[in-house]
Parts: sequence; C-alpha cells; structure tokens
Amino acid sequence: MRLAWARARVFDLRLLPVAASVVVLASGCHVLGGSGAASGSGSITVAVVPGIENAPLQVAVEDGLFRQQGLNVTVKDYSSVGTELDALTSGKAQIAVGDYTGFFYEQAAGRASLRLIADGYDAASDSVAILTLPGSGITTPQQLEGLSGGVATPQAQVAPYSTAVPYNIETLAAEEVLQNDGVSPSSVGWTRMQPQDMIGALANGHVKAILATEPYILEAEEQLGAVEVVNASSGVTSGLPMSGYFSLASYVHADPSAVQAFQQALDQAQSDCAQRGPVQAVLPQLTGMSAGDAELVTLGTYPTSLNVGQVQRVAGLMYDSGMINNPVNVSSLTFG
Repeated sequence: MRLAWARARVFDLRLLPVAASVVVLASGCHVLGGSGAASGSGSITVAVVPGIENAPLQVAVEDGLFRQQGLNVTVKDYSSVGTELDALTSGKAQIAVGDYTGFFYEQAAGRASLRLIADGYDAASDSVAILTLPGSGITTPQQLEGLSGGVATPQAQVAPYSTAVPYNIETLAAEEVLQNDGVSPSSVGWTRMQPQDMIGALANGHVKAILATEPYILEAEEQLGAVEVVNASSGVTSGLPMSGYFSLASYVHADPSAVQAFQQALDQAQSDCAQRGPVQAVLPQLTGMSAGDAELVTLGTYPTSLNVGQVQRVAGLMYDSGMINNPVNVSSLTFG
C-alpha cells in the first residue's frame, strides 16, 4: 500500500487538484488574507477554490510579499470555477485561480476574454490516482471497463453535467493515461460527485473506484486502506499543469502595473514553496487536514515561471478529447 512507504520517503515538491479542499466554503465566507481590498490599482481580490494548489498564494499573504510590491490583496473562497468567473465578470474579484479546464472551456466557448497570469500548480507522480478497496479484485486499468457504479470523479465546475465527458483536469488526465494503457475512455463510466463524498461512496460500495487528488488520496488510504490502480499523473500526463491564475483581459489592460506586481510577489512565494516547510505550514488552514497528514500528502510543483508549451498541453488534450470544439492558443492569453 502506498501509505506504508509514503511515511518513510522524502517527498519532492512535484501534484494536483486540483484538488479541492476538505471543506468547500461559500463565496465570500472566508478571507485568507488582506484587509478588504477593492478593485483599483494597488488592491486586488483573488477568487480561489480552496485547496493544496493555493499554498503559495497563502504564503505570499502571510509573509507580506504582496505588501512589499505595494499591493493590498484579499483572498476569497468560492465553491467552483463557475462562481469564480462570476466574481471576475461582476468585478468582485480581479484574479481567479483554479482548474485549467474550466477557464479554457469558457475561453473556447467565447464566454469570456481571459488572460493567463501565472501557472499555479503542476502534477507529480501519484498526485492524481484511481483508487479502489483492497480485495476488490480490481488490479489493472482494464478492469475499470464497465464497472457497476462506475468510477467516481469530481463534478464539473463550469460545463454542463449532462455532457458525455466530465469537464475537470483530473478526468482529462485519467482518460489520457487509460487510453495509453489500451482502455477506451468511453468504456469507463464516470459517476460525478463532490470530492468529499467519494471516500464514503467507495466505502459503501456505491462506486467501485474513485479518481482522487490530495488530500483525498491520503484520506482514502488511511481510512479504507485504499490501493492505487492507475497513476493518472504519469507517462503522457507527467508534470501536467493542473491550475492557473487568470484575469479578464479588460482588467489586465486597465491596470497592468498591479498585475505585474502580483506576478512578482507570487513568483517569490512559489520559489519559497520549492521547500516543503512553507507549504506544510499552511496546508491545515487551506484544507482542514492535520499537521501530521500535511507531512504525508504527495505535493506537486509550484512553478516559478510560466512555460507556455507545458500549459498548451492541457488545451491540446482538451481539444483532442472533445472537451472543447475550438482550439485555445495559450500564448495569445499570456500577460507579461
């Protein structure tokens, strides 16, 4: 079981999701840092879906890195990328961070004119995984085909739930790995649910497997002895960018100096987070996990620069898989 050796090994900083936090708070319920920022030069509100990927943002707030750049930054929690986008368009937030697939879907559909401010979080091996119960008899990717109850996956945050393809970065990564293993994505039944509900669904037999990111991978291992069937962040998806920072093109054009200052502070924070200590210190606040579990979770990379080619991989996979009908040129979305 991965948990057994996870306690012994020294982790390098390389996830996901991606992942959402243990408790997803309603819009505006919880301010992580700042002092009531409003729109305008020098003041930025950042919309987030709480999770591991936001660690550098929290470090930048707590260490005063934004203040050093002359910025007053407030971080507000939202329940999904969709509600973050609403905050952007309504002026309640100037920057939002989250799952690339949600933002690229909106851009490709012509629903928003976005700019990519920074790459937020990239996958590491075993940071996105399909897990099952020990003794389930499921030991290979091929055995996931046609499972009764399907495989639990996080709900889409933007696109309609009725679509055949679940719109989230986790499922995009998993389907690419499965296809590389000779498993047709269409043969796997995905059951959409909130990430915090997946462990219970696996325990009671509602689903036979779950597609999870941290901290849910560790929770499933600790609570259920869950075992990994598919490492969805390996091979063709190794190092896949998971989340990024976005703003509206109109805001970037109106206040480029504030955006540049934000980028500089975030770059410093992400560089600081190359060491596990700063990340580990803020994870309990961001996700509700214990300090002990914060020592064990598999972390991804917090990039200190934007690699357009790497992020383009996500847009390309989305187009190839049918998630979007129009290609997204990432280089045309970048700022700075």
